[in-house]
Amino acid sequence: MMMHKKLTALISASVLCTVLAGAPAPALAQDINYNLPSAQTVQERKDSRSNQAVSERVGRRLMTALDLYTEEQDVKGAIAELQDIDPREGFDRAYVNRFLGNLYAADEQFERAFDLVKQAADADVLGWGDQATVLKLTADLALQMERYSDAVVYYGKWLQFTGERDPDVFMRIANAFYEMKQYEKIIRPADIAIEAFRAKGEENRNPYIMKVASYYERKMYAEAVVVLEEGLNVLPGEKAWWNQLGMMYMLLENTQKALQTMEIAYLAGYLDKESHFKALVQLYSNIEVPYKAASIMERHIESGDIEKTSRNYKTAASSYEQAREYAKAAVLYGKAAQLEDERSERADVYRRQGTAYLRAEEFTKAADAYLKAIDNDVENPGRVYMSLTEAYFYNNNFREALKYVQEAKKFSNERRNASSWEQYIRQKASNRGVSL
Repeated sequence: MMMHKKLTALISASVLCTVLAGAPAPALAQDINYNLPSAQTVQERKDSRSNQAVSERVGRRLMTALDLYTEEQDVKGAIAELQDIDPREGFDRAYVNRFLGNLYAADEQFERAFDLVKQAADADVLGWGDQATVLKLTADLALQMERYSDAVVYYGKWLQFTGERDPDVFMRIANAFYEMKQYEKIIRPADIAIEAFRAKGEENRNPYIMKVASYYERKMYAEAVVVLEEGLNVLPGEKAWWNQLGMMYMLLENTQKALQTMEIAYLAGYLDKESHFKALVQLYSNIEVPYKAASIMERHIESGDIEKTSRNYKTAASSYEQAREYAKAAVLYGKAAQLEDERSERADVYRRQGTAYLRAEEFTKAADAYLKAIDNDVENPGRVYMSLTEAYFYNNNFREALKYVQEAKKFSNERRNASSWEQYIRQKASNRGVSL
């Protein structure tokens, strides 16, 4: 989910020295008033706001500080020039606080910057452009400092003061609500941001991301699905969303929709993480299409998209077995065994390989796998000896079949079955003219 990105305080000389006219904005204590003033109302406020200029004494110090900042890139020198100034008039004080706050922000002294620009904003005496700038900077610094409630308040003041539908501001408001875990409050600013971006002829991914985050955190998966579908209608190239949409469908236990979505993403080349490919494999397994599950798993193990581990090879092999592709399963069990660290686990994988080869009627390979299982101290060796007996018997190697059925007879749980097989082997050999 998208998290708040730190804002960078880059204050230009033009921002530092702008002086225009403006009008007061109502204070907001908690939430945002999204009913913005009309352009006509804003213009009337601009026209009625008085124009002022700083006093000559303060102006000289400001110009000196500005020269230090712009010409010599001496931010600390500019700060020192203004630190001891004591403006008497409210306008001078607000203007110096705004100017000095900008300098502290440029010097990354954000606490001091915030206190000063907030004082300037609250005084509400600056010219229109400066007041708008200082309101927004106060909000941005609050967001930077993780004072999210303050950020919401001052973004709200900026909106009511300017009437501007700036999509980036609405996104910052949504971010602030996300950070405060007030997830239900994310939707409105995100929706307005979508409209505002669209009014500029743009489609932006971030409002959709915030809305999905809001619904996901509240476990409203059906609503998150709607947002992702709407987002993909306008931004179909957002690769990550296809996987997210598939995951949301899985959370809703809508396997068919999940598979359909993931298949589209897969064919379009949008899946690029191990977890994505495994999710698709799991979906094919869930709807009992094991061959596709196995072939996709194998393909992406071999290509390096999925880690080459014993467990992953066993997963693919098991799916091939379910699809009755026993020879393919056996090959992958062999690769799994080679990667298995535990001796007992390795023995079991060789046993499974032997069984897969036996079902594939590749009896020589089956016998080899069973022998490796025994060499690795497989659990329940009597049963493996019986399987080894079958492999040799069906390969018409009656002497070896007899040898291993006699080994199987040593185990009480296999003795009766082994005795029956021994008689059968001897009879079959006799019929074939083979002397045992």
